[in-house]
Amino acid sequence: MAEATSRKLKRTIRILSTGAKGGPGKSFLVKNLAGAAAAAGFSVGMVDFDTQRTVTKWLQRRAQYCPDAPEIVGYEADPHDARDAAEVLGLEDHDIVFFDTPPAIDQSSEVLKTLSYGVDLVLVPTKVGISDTESAETLLHALAAWKRPTLAVLNLVKPKATRVIGLAKKRLVRHAELCAVEIGEYYDFLAADEVGLGATEMRKCTGGEDVEAVWAAVRRRVGLEEG
Repeated sequence: MAEATSRKLKRTIRILSTGAKGGPGKSFLVKNLAGAAAAAGFSVGMVDFDTQRTVTKWLQRRAQYCPDAPEIVGYEADPHDARDAAEVLGLEDHDIVFFDTPPAIDQSSEVLKTLSYGVDLVLVPTKVGISDTESAETLLHALAAWKRPTLAVLNLVKPKATRVIGLAKKRLVRHAELCAVEIGEYYDFLAADEVGLGATEMRKCTGGEDVEAVWAAVRRRVGLEEG
């Protein structure tokens, strides 16, 4: 059994991963960032608002297959109860707490509003297709109206989709800061997911550098120093 990681920060950083439609890889993103944070020595918590409990199942696989991996503490919450959102925002036992929302969440959701106003950064992953970016734009517009710190991330992008990536960037950058690095779609990510690890925790993982670069961008965005 892995031992709990001691605190490195004086305050808890809270990061939300959310999307307006299913399939942008928001659970994938939050799992990989949590793995990178834990590997960097931070005390990490993850709150699962997804009724499919994707993050919870990932943590169970982590405990089963990789018991020596840095501990990540999991919590479950009700995606329909804003009181639950307010309660888990009060978690202060970790350096970083990641929040994962359901496959699709409406921007009028009280849970989304409560979480958005309570975190240090909102991540909005999206694939590059027009239907994906249109949905992301709607959510990004709402977050901009709420003046929430937001970072859009092009996620699970097909290799060499240069033209489509360029079009997606032009659409998204009008509404929010856009991460300079997109995460590609690689089979190695599936192997990491099978055992409850993030891509950067694997000895060899194609695409791990993409995740590491996005993690570096997130760290800078929330004011975490390298180390």
